[in-house]
Order: sequence, then structure tokens, then C-alpha cells
Amino acid sequence: MRLLEQKIAEAKTKKDLFVARARSAAASQRIRELTDSVSTGSSFKAFERMEEKVLALEAQADALRVLETDNLEKQFAALESTDDIDSQLAQLQAPVPQPLPA
Repeated sequence: MRLLEQKIAEAKTKKDLFVARARSAAASQRIRELTDSVSTGSSFKAFERMEEKVLALEAQADALRVLETDNLEKQFAALESTDDIDSQLAQLQAPVPQPLPA
């Protein structure tokens, strides 16, 4: 009986080994197919496209920064040119005339 159980265990182990080897071979074949389909020229083109995208994003960021800076400068200029606040402050700080005694 033990001999039969041992043979069954060996058969299961062999089966698991064959399944693992088959999966490994299939994975290796898929990897080879993928690497064969990718030529070096297309890899360089992919890097060039990535670089172009990065450059475009950097250009957009620079443009936004310039626009924000211009907007801030305009806001500061508007605040500096506003004399209304200064005149109101001067009026508030001016001494209040005292009523003449009756």
C-alpha cells in the first residue's frame, strides 16, 4: 500500500514539474515573440516620442508660469496705481475738527 502511495506522490510531483516547465516554456516563447516584434528603430522612435512629449509639457509649464507672472505684475501695478485707498486712509487719519463751544 505504501509503495502505491509513493508512486502516486511521485506521479503528482512529475505532473507538477511538467506543468511548471510547460508554463515556463510558454512564457519564454511569448517573451521572445515580443522582443522579436520590437525592432531597435521602433525603440528609438518611442524614446523620441517620449522626449517630444516631455519637451511639450515643459513648454506648457513655462508658458503658464509666464502668464501667471504677467498677471501678478498687472495686479501689483493696479494696486500701486490706486490712489483711492491712500486718500481714504489720509482722510481717516486727518484730525477731526472739534465743534466750537456755544
